[in-house]
Amino acid sequence: MLKSNRTFIAIAAVSLMLTACYERKEEAEKTAKPAAAFLPSKITTYPAVIEPITESIRLTGQIEYNPNQVVRYASLVTGVITKSYISLGDRVRKGQVLAEMRSAELSELNAQGRVLETQLKVAERKLASTKSMFEDRIASEKDLVEAQSETEILKSEIEKIKSNLSLYNASSEKGVFQIKAPVSGYVVENNMSGGTQISNTEPNLFTISDLSEVWVTTNVYAVDLPFVQTGMKAVIKSKAYPEDFFEGTISDISQVFDPQERVLKARIRMQNKSLKLKPGLMIEAVVKKNSGEVAVGVPAVAMIFYNNENYLLIQKPDNTLEPRKVTVDVKDNDRLFFKSGIAAGEKVVINNQLLLFSEVLSQEN
Repeated sequence: MLKSNRTFIAIAAVSLMLTACYERKEEAEKTAKPAAAFLPSKITTYPAVIEPITESIRLTGQIEYNPNQVVRYASLVTGVITKSYISLGDRVRKGQVLAEMRSAELSELNAQGRVLETQLKVAERKLASTKSMFEDRIASEKDLVEAQSETEILKSEIEKIKSNLSLYNASSEKGVFQIKAPVSGYVVENNMSGGTQISNTEPNLFTISDLSEVWVTTNVYAVDLPFVQTGMKAVIKSKAYPEDFFEGTISDISQVFDPQERVLKARIRMQNKSLKLKPGLMIEAVVKKNSGEVAVGVPAVAMIFYNNENYLLIQKPDNTLEPRKVTVDVKDNDRLFFKSGIAAGEKVVINNQLLLFSEVLSQEN
């Protein structure tokens, strides 16, 4: 019996020793647990850099035609449109037939032009004859001058008629004339259709504009005037294309306030090869005001808000991640600026940072 008790006591003692050893080992492992390292290939970082502190100024405005690339066509004669070959928004080429019309005035001009051409041939023969006689001292200088003057007058009249007919071509159908595009571009206004009566007092028949370059006209309020200058870069955004942005440069700022809106107008010339910037489209232009100071800047997307405090997730040289509480000195649109708390060159995580932040916190706990 005594022997059994001694055996039991020995087994119990060994068990207690093993349990104590296991607990100490587990506690030691927990205490000495290293920070987890993350593979760089799974993390996107941005190096913090020292840069000028900027502040965004938002200007409202709209897209407008470049007036130097707009042709508004108004008829110089009366008549009736018999056929129209264009619709609003069509792209046309210079010289392309846009419509056909009947016009008594054009028919009369055409006939008058043919008469003048005949008269010019007669006048040129007379001038040649008069020159010959003048050289032989048969005709006087007065006769020569009169012959030259008659020829020049006829040429001038013919040029005037040709100019009036320059955008009209006689078609195969008698009395019908073709209206041709004066330039290449897009039809941005069209008031022509079959049967339309036209006259030289009517508004534009059509308007063609080359939309490869447009103007952005923005409103500059008095409070922003000291900070908006020609030559400044501007980023153009529109609700029509929420995922896109367009870059341009302020080329002109008006010197007189608009009497109705009480603003100055700033103009930004924009290349528009994609044709997304359509005249009349409302936009927002963002320009950067430089404060004259510098600080450490990182993308605003790197910020993590946790327990009412701001954090950045810093990737250390050994690929471990450090959650660092920071105080933002200046926030500007897509940039954060810090005067302390982060050094230039430190790598800030800018993708999946919320997930990684939670994982790091769980490991620390």
